Amino acid sequence: MSTETEVRGDHHVFAGSDPAYTAIGSVAFISAMPALTPLMLDATAGVLVSWDGVNAGQAVAVLALDHNGTAGTGTYYKSGTFDMSAIVWPEDVDIVKKRNAFVGSAISVA
Repeated sequence: MSTETEVRGDHHVFAGSDPAYTAIGSVAFISAMPALTPLMLDATAGVLVSWDGVNAGQAVAVLALDHNGTAGTGTYYKSGTFDMSAIVWPEDVDIVKKRNAFVGSAISVA
C-alpha cells in the first residue's frame, strides 16, 4: 500500500477566531470572479455584485469559491475575519477603504 501526501500551500485566508459562515445567494457578474472577491448588494437588482471600491461600508460579503461569471448563484462568506492581504481587492483601493470596506457587516479584515 502506498501513501499519497497532499501538499498544502501556506495561504492564510482568515485572521482571527471569528466563525466564518457561508451562504448561497443570487449574483450578477459580468465576468468570472476569483474566490475572496469582496461583494456588495446591488440595491436595484437585489443581487450580489463585486464591490466597486468606491464607498467604504458597502461591501457585505466575500466570495467563497471561484465563480464562472455565468451562473446565477454563488457561495459567499457572510461572516468571519479575513487576512487583508488575502482579499482580491479592486485596483487602486486605498488602505483606509480596505480597512473599512465591511463596516456594519459581520465581515472584518485584519
